[in-house]
Amino acid sequence: MSVGWKEDGFAIVGGDLRQVYAGAFLREKGYEVRSYGLAEGKKQAGSLKEALEGAKTVLAPIPLSADRKYLNQKSGNPPISLEQLIESLESGQEFFGGCVPEWFSEEAGRKGVRVTDLMRREEIALYNTIATAEGAVAEAVRKSPRNLRGSACLVLGYGRCAQTLASCLRGMGGRVSICVRNPVQRARAAVFAERAFLMEELGEILPKFSFIFNTVPAVILNRELLARVSPSACMFDLASAPGGIDFEAAEELGASAWLLPGLPGRYAPASSAEALVDFILNERNGGEFLCH
Repeated sequence: MSVGWKEDGFAIVGGDLRQVYAGAFLREKGYEVRSYGLAEGKKQAGSLKEALEGAKTVLAPIPLSADRKYLNQKSGNPPISLEQLIESLESGQEFFGGCVPEWFSEEAGRKGVRVTDLMRREEIALYNTIATAEGAVAEAVRKSPRNLRGSACLVLGYGRCAQTLASCLRGMGGRVSICVRNPVQRARAAVFAERAFLMEELGEILPKFSFIFNTVPAVILNRELLARVSPSACMFDLASAPGGIDFEAAEELGASAWLLPGLPGRYAPASSAEALVDFILNERNGGEFLCH
């Protein structure tokens, strides 16, 4: 244990404004926090090793890595490989991050580090969709000359994120349709949406929509389908890599399409951080997670 380091101290490494706010909330609760590789915030540790040494709990980004090789960070610090991060972790530490590669969890586990993938925990994954959906709506309002209210909006997919997004769009007065992969999903979506379609119908229905939101992490809108999209439509890709829009084809076709990664880190990062801190503290203390 490093000198002066409390037994319940936190190390926060990498990430976006969610991690910055998380550090502030933890300090307000009386925890000692050391950070490295944050976008901004209080004076940070001089090295990764200094930040991690002796910490009981390590909070890492969501996602942990954008390319599965290097730590996701917004600072000007040199890149940190995931291998380097594992080498710096200490036996007995608790590690929290999002979208953690399986090999990382296995290697960390062999060092005696307990890894929790936040995005595999339903309560956090669901809460994370709120900032994602609100951010997507905000981007749509900024980038389109049309009102969402009264506009035909299409959501591709009907997972956690899509369901929250569809609710937000409907709350804004959008006429929401949902396109899914199988009849069971279509039946579920039809209970909520104005209309629900199967993916094989996509080519036929695409021209009808002013706003198109993809949540499926597979290329759905290829060149052929993009050619069917209305020239005035705005498309937004919320999915994790590889995403669902062929952006090279979209650019060549002159279509309006935007990739929107990391929305919770840009929209309402304080609320997202509060949920993360509450979850982690209750995991450590065996309590009940109650999001704000």
